[in-house]
Amino acid sequence: MEWCVNVKHINFSWDMIDWGSVLVDIVTVLSILIPVLASILVSVASLAYWLGRKFTLIDERFERINERFEKVNERFERLEREFSSFRDVFIQYNEILISLLEAKGILSKGEVLALKGFLGSLRPQPTSKYYTKEVAKRLDELLAKDPEELTLADLRELDRIADLIWNEGYESGRVDLREYAMKLKLYVMMVKVVFIYPKLRERKVEGSVKPQT
Repeated sequence: MEWCVNVKHINFSWDMIDWGSVLVDIVTVLSILIPVLASILVSVASLAYWLGRKFTLIDERFERINERFEKVNERFERLEREFSSFRDVFIQYNEILISLLEAKGILSKGEVLALKGFLGSLRPQPTSKYYTKEVAKRLDELLAKDPEELTLADLRELDRIADLIWNEGYESGRVDLREYAMKLKLYVMMVKVVFIYPKLRERKVEGSVKPQT
């Protein structure tokens, strides 16, 4: 069976639409949608306000954390300064102790040469920041000299190299570098006490002796 619709017999006119009913339907739909949209807008606004408050609280917490980190950094810097001062005092005390040992004849050239040989044979490999290849080369040159030939300028340079090695060990966490730096400073003190100071005392005595007329 075939169904066929003859469109010629369909007559359409705008007058056939019940506009009152349509308007009622539109109003009904809008009355439903407007409260829903209003509720959505209120929810979005509330969510935005809540998120804004949360982000504000997070920012405040981060600021407090940053303040705590700054205080911790200040404490570490203060401890580092105190440690540096303590190290300087310790080095001065060692120099006095070495002077007493030298005065009693306990410390001699043999001990200085033994420490010199130790520093030369166990010199650590250079790194990149403070204790560079150039610094290591200069250290080898100074350690190759006879301790009696070292000048105060040479000893100041050795002391500076010891500080560079110490800084490298401190920042890298290498204990061997810090230990080597302290032994190098000990060598500088021993050379001063055993070789430099006696020469300075002799010059002072010679300068104080007036020629007879």
